[in-house]
Amino acid sequence: MPERLGTAPSALLSFFGVGCSPIAPGTVASVVTALLVHAVALRAPEHALVACGGLIAFGCIATLAWGGLPTSASGKGDPGWVVADEVAGQALASVPAVLAGGWQAHLLALALFRVFDILKPPPVKQAEALPGGVGVLLDDVVAGALAAALTYGAWQAGLFAHLA
Repeated sequence: MPERLGTAPSALLSFFGVGCSPIAPGTVASVVTALLVHAVALRAPEHALVACGGLIAFGCIATLAWGGLPTSASGKGDPGWVVADEVAGQALASVPAVLAGGWQAHLLALALFRVFDILKPPPVKQAEALPGGVGVLLDDVVAGALAAALTYGAWQAGLFAHLA
């Protein structure tokens, strides 16, 4: 993590160190986010959507405020340790999972989000091309929205009804 950002921005962008994972920091951040949302949904279901909203807001604010400042070792792009954007995208993907209930919906939302974030199909790729923190954030938000739409569709189609 670059020291020039300072401790607080680096801590927020890395989701309190989660982004420092030596292996797949974006996936680790997505898994941690999905587990947090699922844990809240299990323990205090009435607060689960608020938790999603808070994580979305956290990720968006941190990424827009500082996400365009750091660069990777190559001097370009979105460095792996910046995972606040994955937090926002995964929390958005998790919204229909909270509504549907059950771990299966949460797992589907996580899997779909990671597929869209890694493969970057249109319009995710176009969102990533936007400058600075906007591009860093929006590819994950678009990937999260696509994952949320498909998770919602699966729920409405009754996919999770027989799995509960």
